[in-house]
Amino acid sequence: MEDNRAGWKNAKHANQWATTLEKYAYPHIGYTSVADITTKMIVDLLRPIWVEKAEAANRLRGRIQTVLDWAKVQGFRSGDNPAIWQGHLDKILPARSKVSKIVHHPAIPYNDIPAFMKALQLRDGLSIRALEFAILHANRSSSEVRLETWKKLILRKNF
Repeated sequence: MEDNRAGWKNAKHANQWATTLEKYAYPHIGYTSVADITTKMIVDLLRPIWVEKAEAANRLRGRIQTVLDWAKVQGFRSGDNPAIWQGHLDKILPARSKVSKIVHHPAIPYNDIPAFMKALQLRDGLSIRALEFAILHANRSSSEVRLETWKKLILRKNF
């Protein structure tokens, strides 16, 4: 984790990495040498949460894959990575799309947007202004709004 920390977006991301591994992986394989981790071990730790917590399980799988890839590059293990999805675990576990239905939030009807924007303008608060900005600039993620700067806006001529 230390080798990758600089590439992570923030401290919260680093904490999520550690917490996910501590909660789900360490109880199953925490005392196992990385050289001895098998596909069966990975499947046994993923299967109980694969359907109920599909997003967390997939992130956990990816983090274990990254750890085992790191271990291989460092010379601590050899052979195929037992946590790799494509061509391996996808033959054992169902695809997330099959076990976890994606529920999209409904969009506001187009005709209602002017009244909604007017209602927003009557409210105070930074979150309200951020929502207005996201709508007016068609930002899809909250990080695009939270991390916006005047310099980036001016460079894009997006103001």
